[in-house]
Amino acid sequence: MKLTTLSNSLRIFTDKRSDLRSATVGVWVLSGSRYEESAVSGISHFIEHILFKGSISRNAFEIAEGMDEIGANVNAYTTKEYTFFYTKALDYQIEKAADILFDMLVNPRLDPKDIETEKGVVLEEINMCEDDPGDVVYEVNETALFAGTTLEMKILGERDSLRSLTAENIREYMAKNYLPERMVIGVSGNFDEEKMTAKIKEYFGAMECKNNPLSLYDVPFHKGITLKKMTTEQTHIMLCFPGVGIEHEDLYALQVCMFILGTGTSSMLYQRIREQLGLVYSIDSWLGRYLGGGYIAVSMSLSPDSEEQAIEEALDIISGFLGAVTERQVSIAKEKLIASLIMSREQPQSKFSSMGYNLLTLSRFIEDDEIISAIKAIDLTQVRRAAEKYLILDEMSFTAVGKVREKEEYEKIIQSKINEGDKK
Repeated sequence: MKLTTLSNSLRIFTDKRSDLRSATVGVWVLSGSRYEESAVSGISHFIEHILFKGSISRNAFEIAEGMDEIGANVNAYTTKEYTFFYTKALDYQIEKAADILFDMLVNPRLDPKDIETEKGVVLEEINMCEDDPGDVVYEVNETALFAGTTLEMKILGERDSLRSLTAENIREYMAKNYLPERMVIGVSGNFDEEKMTAKIKEYFGAMECKNNPLSLYDVPFHKGITLKKMTTEQTHIMLCFPGVGIEHEDLYALQVCMFILGTGTSSMLYQRIREQLGLVYSIDSWLGRYLGGGYIAVSMSLSPDSEEQAIEEALDIISGFLGAVTERQVSIAKEKLIASLIMSREQPQSKFSSMGYNLLTLSRFIEDDEIISAIKAIDLTQVRRAAEKYLILDEMSFTAVGKVREKEEYEKIIQSKINEGDKK
């Protein structure tokens, strides 16, 4: 692993793998809905789309054909905190693939006709997501949790803001966010390091650092009940609690908690609510993590006829977790967590993505051995301490999408379980 920082603050890491016959080039940019203003909501994701429509020297077809001509894959995605562009090609073609990718990023065409056409594509993407209750409950949940901050804004944006986007809006946003100090470039696989470094410097070396580094606020958490009616066969529910960010010292203890609580078929929630009672087909627990904070989530989809009992059972398990968790469950969860990490890392793309993300957001690499050591160090006392600190029913946020009941009915179910806990 080699890390180089150019004079303009652009960070470049290279991971030479001579045992491979391909290579991957990735560009991470601190560009996401968290950094947007409401008037241009969705612009980060839209830029991800529009850059594929052409550069000054290549049109959209020439980009697509150019990649196909050398057998390369190219893609991108946008989150609330960053956008990731990448291409993968055979080792002897990777420089050509990188040239196309870098040209898209540095010399975007931004043709007004292309912009209008792509608006239709993104608007259809919004329609597709709004037809999926699983996507809707996630969006509704985060909008409620993060109300009053830019984290409540949707990655895809709002229809009105998208319709009003112009080439000038995009240029202004890119001038503020597509900067060397807000970017990381990584290369992994079998490649000529000298030639690839020269290619990166050719495109990005002259970019000017404008001293606009990562600057974030603490992530809020708003408890309450949020409901959205949809015509669905199931109700999609999320029970959320205040969590931690990717940099927090309690992160690994909470990950162990999640594996015990609801990740996998031996977890408490799965065994009781799915296997013993048959109230759901799937139930899961996981961590929503951002820089500066996050949340704990339990999600399930079920028939309206089953939801009252399922919610009650889930709240019983959550409130009783502290007293019920055992040494054996902690040991099993740690092994599962370590195994999932190691197995995922055997896929080169997983390790590569993690390296770039950590360098972009935390300004350092987190080695797998560091994570494994931290997980191994977790004990029953730490797990109980994390549960006591974070799994508090009175701090819960509740979101339901689908054939929802009246808000008062959910309030009654939840308050009843809070009262039961207070009497213990």
